[in-house]
Amino acid sequence: MFDVIVIGAGPAGMMAAGRSAELGNKTLLLEKTDSSGKKLLLSGNTRCNITNSCENLEDFINNFSESGKFLRNVFSVFFNKELLRFFRKRGLDFKVENNGKVFPVTDRAGDVLRILVKYVKDSGCQILYRKEVSDIIKQGDVFEIPTKDNSAYNAKKIILATGGLSYPQTGSTGFGFHIAKKLGHTVIKPKPGLTGIILKNNFLKEWQGVSFEDAEISVYADDRLIHKDRGEMIFTHFGISGPVMLHMSHIVYDTLDSGKEVFLSIDFKPNLNHHELGLAFQEEFKNNPAKKISNALKEFVPARLVKRILEAVPVEKDKRLAQVSKEEKSVILEKLKGFKLIVEAVKPIREAMVTCGGISVKEIDPKTMESKIVKGLYFAGEVIDIDGRTGGYNLQAAFSTGWAAGGG
Repeated sequence: MFDVIVIGAGPAGMMAAGRSAELGNKTLLLEKTDSSGKKLLLSGNTRCNITNSCENLEDFINNFSESGKFLRNVFSVFFNKELLRFFRKRGLDFKVENNGKVFPVTDRAGDVLRILVKYVKDSGCQILYRKEVSDIIKQGDVFEIPTKDNSAYNAKKIILATGGLSYPQTGSTGFGFHIAKKLGHTVIKPKPGLTGIILKNNFLKEWQGVSFEDAEISVYADDRLIHKDRGEMIFTHFGISGPVMLHMSHIVYDTLDSGKEVFLSIDFKPNLNHHELGLAFQEEFKNNPAKKISNALKEFVPARLVKRILEAVPVEKDKRLAQVSKEEKSVILEKLKGFKLIVEAVKPIREAMVTCGGISVKEIDPKTMESKIVKGLYFAGEVIDIDGRTGGYNLQAAFSTGWAAGGG
């Protein structure tokens, strides 16, 4: 008989298990795969963007979806400063990069994982690998945990930290959602978050790899503007990705799911309004009347985009600037400030960075992570209906909810 059994050895599960054992509980950590932290090792392009340096709690929470308000209590107890202090105390320092992203100075996610595994073991928690849980059965005040290898374990408290549905190769297969439903919980429909957007346009291979440090993207549903954001983006073989696109992918998903047609309008020159861009155009046309329009446009956008922009006008690429009509100039300007791309879909949940949806926060105690429906059942990490932007927010939520669940 254990005091606590934690299911899932991701960042939330490891933090919960270590914290529980550290507080004197006889704790067992069960992991279905052959090692801990498989998804953690992939995070931040294997560098592990562990948190964000944003110090204002409300600003930090604003980087989550609406349900992120649920995190206010756990962040008040275990926030980014406490998380970094936890790792620094164990010999790993950190650095802050663009937009407050915090990485280990070694640039290795493996160093974060090593400390977490050592914390779990040093705290006295037992870890068992290749132990795939098949069910959770509540009998009075005790939980029975059968596994697929015909073993069975018992505990007074269960912490479910099984992740969502993204990157199933790391062990996240939605098992926690199934169990939570069985035990009476509401599961908000899981959907992909922080994933790329697939476009219908047939010229994407020509644009593959072209990136913008700053572009403004507007999302239209049936010709109605529903969202606008600005930031870094990159064209890919399937469509479009990059931080600004990842952040709006769940909005695109919801809109497509509702049966509406979606297109994106890309402003390639967001630092210039229409008038300012028009003046820059006028200057170029005035100073270089013999220049071909295709060469002139390369002063405003990457060369590989020029052909398709001119086809959309349309205007011949060999036309001299002195020959371009006022109407053609106007349309070219419109294309630079709003190039239309038709959306087909978003990348599937198995390829998404995070899972949106999950166990409803309305049914979880925001201070302890204990179920309001089943006494002794706790939740931590991505299995809960909380999701944030890129930049370290989701990992911070995993660590903070794990810390709270382990101490509850």
